[in-house]
Amino acid sequence: MHRVPPALTRLALILALLAVWELATRLTSVNVILIAPPSIVLWEIVRVFAGLSVPDFYLNAGITLAEIAVAYAIAAVFGVLMGIAVASSKVIGDAFEPILLVLYAIPKIILYPVIVLMIGTGYASKISFGILVGIFVIIFNTAAGLRQVEPNYVRLAHSLGYGKGKIFFKVELPAAAQTILSGLRLGFGYTIIGVITGELLVVNVGLGFLIDWASVNYHTAQLYAVVLITLAIGVVANLVVSRLERRWVR
Repeated sequence: MHRVPPALTRLALILALLAVWELATRLTSVNVILIAPPSIVLWEIVRVFAGLSVPDFYLNAGITLAEIAVAYAIAAVFGVLMGIAVASSKVIGDAFEPILLVLYAIPKIILYPVIVLMIGTGYASKISFGILVGIFVIIFNTAAGLRQVEPNYVRLAHSLGYGKGKIFFKVELPAAAQTILSGLRLGFGYTIIGVITGELLVVNVGLGFLIDWASVNYHTAQLYAVVLITLAIGVVANLVVSRLERRWVR
């Protein structure tokens, strides 16, 4: 008996959900202002990419992608470095890890008004919030990965005459790579959430602005279209990072 490929199963599930959605909106008295059928939404996506549906789509999408790229780059670099510091030094770990755990447990959304008061409503506030949301999982995964390295590997490297730097790059870092990469992948998703949330809370530019614009003006098809495009960006980006993770681990 042949096994059905997972991708085919997912595609069938998505098509079934779209069919149910379409039939539910066509065969009932649901107002299209509240729920737009998939056929209209898909056509609206085409119009969005053609520049005929929402204002300055490519400009706003470019701003969001740039904010995500900058926020993630900063979160990844500083998250990994802080994770290494916390795992490598007992003094630093004991001093800062409890503080990081408290900050991680706080709902980040309550800190966004403080960020806006400090640095304004421009791009920096969205980037900063994306960093804040994404960096903690990178820190903790990096630290956890390095702490889980088999001590015998380190002792063996010492016996072969390796110094601390060589042990870190040749033994500890490769052994912790999978956990660190998992943290980077999760951090990427959280960074996207942080940036989009910031755009929704301070509505001036970006995909968050387009979502808010469509919502307040009851442009339901455009709203669904922009939301689906935003979800697609997140899914594609996650697939790219996951593929890079698998290649590195190999």
